[in-house]
Amino acid sequence: MAPHLTAKELDRSQVMSAKSKTPVEIHAALFASRSSRNVPGPDLTTVRRALKGDTHRRGAKETRGRKLVLTKKNLRRINTIRKALIKQAKGEREVHLEECIRKARVPMVHPSTVSRALKTIGVAWRTPHQKPLRLPSDEKERVDMCSKWKRLPNDYFTDRVDAIMDNKSFQIPTYMRAKSHAKERRVKGHLRTRSEGLDKGFIKPSDTKNKVNPGATASVCAAIINCRVKVWDFLPKRWCGQAAEELYKGPLIKALQKHRSLKNSYTILEDSDPTGYKCNKGKAAKAEVGIKAFPWPRYSPDLNPLDYFLWAGVNRRMAQQGAPRTESLIAYKKRMRRTAFAIPEAVIRKAVSRMKSRGAAVVAAGGGDMKQD
Repeated sequence: MAPHLTAKELDRSQVMSAKSKTPVEIHAALFASRSSRNVPGPDLTTVRRALKGDTHRRGAKETRGRKLVLTKKNLRRINTIRKALIKQAKGEREVHLEECIRKARVPMVHPSTVSRALKTIGVAWRTPHQKPLRLPSDEKERVDMCSKWKRLPNDYFTDRVDAIMDNKSFQIPTYMRAKSHAKERRVKGHLRTRSEGLDKGFIKPSDTKNKVNPGATASVCAAIINCRVKVWDFLPKRWCGQAAEELYKGPLIKALQKHRSLKNSYTILEDSDPTGYKCNKGKAAKAEVGIKAFPWPRYSPDLNPLDYFLWAGVNRRMAQQGAPRTESLIAYKKRMRRTAFAIPEAVIRKAVSRMKSRGAAVVAAGGGDMKQD
C-alpha cells in the first residue's frame, strides 16, 4: 500500500495544477519521484481526490484515530500539580504520575498516557543531579562573593591571582582487573537496542556492589600558577593542619617564588574546607611565608577550576595513555605527575577564564547550582 501524500507532494501538486497541468501529468511526476526512492507511488484516484479537496484538506480538523482523552488544559493542570507536589516534597520523596493524576482531578487515564503527553513538553523521569547540600546562609554567601567578581578585571584569575589550589584523593589501579574496572566505570552509554541491555559489553559495573580494590589510593594537593600545573604534591597520609603547614612552607612557597618572582605577599585561591586550609596551623604558616587567601564561598566546588576541570582532565589523559598491565604505586604517581604538568597552558587558561562567567551564573541562580553543570 502506498503511503499518504506528504505535505511537499501536496504543495508540488498545487503548483503544477496552477500551471494547468492535468491530474494524469501530476500523477506521473509524483510516481516518478517516488520510484527514484524505491517508494510505492500514489494511485491516480488519490491524486484526483486531493486536487479536488475531497481529501488532504489543509487546516481540517483531524477525525482519524481515537479521540484524545487529555486536553491541553488537562496537561497544563497536571504539570502545575507536578511542580506543586515536588516543591512540597522538598526532595525527600519521589513524586509519581499516579499522584499527579489523582490530585489534578483530570479524566482517569493510564500513567503511560500522561507520560507520553508530558514528553512533548520535555518532562520525563530523570535521575537527579548530585550537588552539595547548602543552607540559605551558604547560598547568600555565594551570591555576595560572586557579585563582587563582576568588578574584577577579565584577567584577574588567569594572570593576577598567584595560585589556585585544591586537593583530592585519587584511586590508583595498580593491576589489570582494577584498570579494566576503572575504564568500565567511565563509560557513559552504548549504541544498542533494548534487547541488548544485558549482553556482555553493554553492562557497567555497579559503584556500590561488588567493589573492586583499586590497589592503592593517594591524596594530591595541586596548584595552578601562570595557567600551568606547577605544584603536584602527594600528601604523606591525609589532609590536616600539619600537612597544610608543610605544604605552605615547602612546595607551594618555592613554586610561587620561582614562577611569580619574589614578593612580600602572594594571593592564592584555595578551598574553604576548615580541615587544613582554615585551621590554626595553616593560617600561621600562610602568615609566616606571606600568603593571603582570596575570600571563597563555602560548598562551591563548581567555581574552582581544579574541581570542574583539572581532576577530570588528568583522569581522562591517564586513561588515554598506553599504561602497562601492571604498574607499581610509585610508577603510577610519577606518570600522573608528568601528565598533570604536561597539560598545555592554553587549555588551562580557557578553563580558568570561565570562572567569572560561572560566578555570574551562580548569582543568576540565587546562590544555587548553575545551569552550566
